[in-house]
Amino acid sequence: MSRGAEPRLFFMAMPPQARVDDIGALLERFGLDKRLGSALFALANLHQSFSERIFLPTNEDCAALLRVGAAVSAASCTLHFNRIEGAVGVPGRIHWTMRARGVPKAFTALLQEIQRRLVQAGFGHIATGVTPHMTLSYCAREPLDKIVLDPPVAWTIDELSLAIGGGHPYRYDIIGRWPLLPEIDPPATQPGLF
Repeated sequence: MSRGAEPRLFFMAMPPQARVDDIGALLERFGLDKRLGSALFALANLHQSFSERIFLPTNEDCAALLRVGAAVSAASCTLHFNRIEGAVGVPGRIHWTMRARGVPKAFTALLQEIQRRLVQAGFGHIATGVTPHMTLSYCAREPLDKIVLDPPVAWTIDELSLAIGGGHPYRYDIIGRWPLLPEIDPPATQPGLF
């Protein structure tokens, strides 16, 4: 079995379908969907990771991580994806990624809460740092010069999920989901005109 086919378990958040549709339209507008072709990560799988993966998880792993998810108490956070980058990373692998502007305090607090709960439950090996981003391709054929998104694509993460990825075609099955608390510092909005 190839590494890509092995089931893997991790904490993540998935954007709502309306935001996925917006991102799909954005990729079409820039012609990135055609440039990536079959290397485009299925848009239905777009996500923000909050932990590393456990490959070939056991029933005990699933049960323990469901308890971790239920114990997480943190506020929602809004990410503003303001660019798409496609740098060469690991030799032979080019990732195209939507990157967010800065790291909101609420994102850091949510990540730290998940990491703390994972360590308490004995899963320190998957309690690693992640950055605000969504991967569009794990194996693009060519690098991509930075594309600035103006206006940025905003997404409020208001739910934490525990997902198992795998299968052909690859997909995420959500086995647990927990609402986050209301956002403490919601993004500024432009007041209406009088």
